[in-house]
Amino acid sequence: MSEQVILDTIARLADEGKPITTAAVKARLNRRVNMAQLIQLVGQYKHAPQPLAQRISASIEQESTAEARLVERIATLEEKVARLERQLAALS
Repeated sequence: MSEQVILDTIARLADEGKPITTAAVKARLNRRVNMAQLIQLVGQYKHAPQPLAQRISASIEQESTAEARLVERIATLEEKVARLERQLAALS
């Protein structure tokens, strides 16, 4: 399970004002989890919630940037496919 899923779950619990515990986070996850990673991230949050929140924000920004790149890449590929289809039609 990715670290991001755990971080998102911690963020949701914090937003709801619920206590951040290993058990609370694990209960919110709908799949198996690397317990060592879960315990580490919960411990980091309890020790310094602000830096973890910044890490979550940075991760979200990276995801949106990656999504924008993928959308741009898809548009480029669609243009290439359209151009190739026009060339193929011209050959027929």
